[in-house]
Amino acid sequence: MKRYFFNLYNDDITEDFEGVELADDDAACERAMKEARNLAAESVRCGHLVGNHYIEIVDADRKVVGSVRFDEAVAVS
Repeated sequence: MKRYFFNLYNDDITEDFEGVELADDDAACERAMKEARNLAAESVRCGHLVGNHYIEIVDADRKVVGSVRFDEAVAVS
């Protein structure tokens, strides 16, 4: 298991200092996608959605593994 950190970039930058142990990069990306969907839904409940807000996925070596933008996490039709 590897430790991954999920930094949030919205109106502020919120760094994740605790992280979560997950099996691999794919599992970390899936977790970020689910969290982006949750945060996007919360924003919509407040009456807005800023699509370019995102979660950055970083591994224990502080290497960026990926990122998920809020507007990539949901389909709007």
